[in-house]
Amino acid sequence: MISTHSILFTDSRNLSSSLKNDSIDLVVTSPPYPMILMWDALFSSFSDSIKTAIESQKGPEAFELMHLELDKVWAEMYRVLKNGSFLCINIGDAVRTISGRFSLYSNHSRIITSCLKLGFDPLPLLLWRKQTNAPNKFMGSGMLPAGAYVTLEHEYILIFRKGTKREFKSVEEKLARMRSALFWEERNSWFSDLWDFKGTRQTIQRSDLRERSAAYPFELAHRLVNMYSLYNDTILDPFVGTGTTTLAAITSGRNSIGVEIDPAFREHIGMRIQSFIPHATE
Repeated sequence: MISTHSILFTDSRNLSSSLKNDSIDLVVTSPPYPMILMWDALFSSFSDSIKTAIESQKGPEAFELMHLELDKVWAEMYRVLKNGSFLCINIGDAVRTISGRFSLYSNHSRIITSCLKLGFDPLPLLLWRKQTNAPNKFMGSGMLPAGAYVTLEHEYILIFRKGTKREFKSVEEKLARMRSALFWEERNSWFSDLWDFKGTRQTIQRSDLRERSAAYPFELAHRLVNMYSLYNDTILDPFVGTGTTTLAAITSGRNSIGVEIDPAFREHIGMRIQSFIPHATE
């Protein structure tokens, strides 16, 4: 089975010149996380107001301004997705001390609010428990009450559907659905609301790119692609980064489109895809 894969180096907040309405079967992505320090520079480049809010230590204001930029991407995803198709977003909440006050910034709930306003239907979400054994993982005073904080050891995978349930009317559509069926063990494991596997180690050699990447593991993308799409469907990742969603599409017989705002990732993505294709076709 031959599939096609392309990477667009452009801004996913406006894809009107690149992608048509109702042209995508599934979106799988993980955006930059608002209020995580490593993403401050990127969000600041989008808006002087964000830069000013961060520098002025206005946490809630910076948080909202960052999400207003992500809102533009979710609006584009609603435009390009076909009726009955799914939007899957991997996102973690953030904790940060600003002006001496430690606080949680609930990224997942803010994105849910945005997608509801756009017209998406929310479906049961997944909790991805990222295993960690770091001895210094506890936040706050540790052994002494009452100044310790619960450690964030999970992220969310938000699942939304656009419009009504997807229909399979033609013989070809029904056959494609049958050929895309999961194994019984996969169905039982993947559709549980708690996923428990490790994150991925960064393999990027350049430290500047590694600092701007937050790649999720192949297992996460592979599961979502197979749970919510069929063979020959087109998968979109508006924050493709190191190309993990593309690799999952390659191994699953799906087509893919990745969008990346930073052209510095071009060589790394290309190398990953080229090294992956021979193994995917064995």
